[in-house]
Amino acid sequence: MARRIRILTMMAAAAPLAVALAVLPAAPAQAADGDLSCSATFNLTLQPPLRAGGAANVSITGDLSGCASRNGQHADLRSGKLNGTGSATATAGGFNPCGLLVTAKGSGTIGWVSGGDSAFTWRISPDPFTGLAFSANVTGGQLNGDAITVSARSATPNNGCRTNGLSTLAVTAQVTFA
Repeated sequence: MARRIRILTMMAAAAPLAVALAVLPAAPAQAADGDLSCSATFNLTLQPPLRAGGAANVSITGDLSGCASRNGQHADLRSGKLNGTGSATATAGGFNPCGLLVTAKGSGTIGWVSGGDSAFTWRISPDPFTGLAFSANVTGGQLNGDAITVSARSATPNNGCRTNGLSTLAVTAQVTFA
């Protein structure tokens, strides 16, 4: 039971990560399976701090590193910088440290160090089983048409978020483009 609560807490705390990247239209048929996998760190800023019943603007910055192309089609994409914006709302609930169920959507761009970029859109919504439902799609540039899957390893909200609102979230994750 404690393990389940810990998993739900991490997933719900990572909900704003989806603010960085998250349930969109299915990827077009041209998307190649297993295009790229990267380690990632993301920093989200919510302004004003998100509270139950409130809304916030979200900005996200992040780094993708150690990228590997499993199918060999994108071996030149080894690392990149991510920037995005969006909006979020929250209701009370959830097992995360902030006690919030977050809904969010937005868009962003990954600038690849080797050149080129990837535009993406994202959406998150509360999920009764996992705490959140998350997905994103590349909508232009490198990897166009790929679905993005984010598997959070850790998510650390700002101290005092339960009383002061969620203002920042630092996330480490594995990101897969397919």
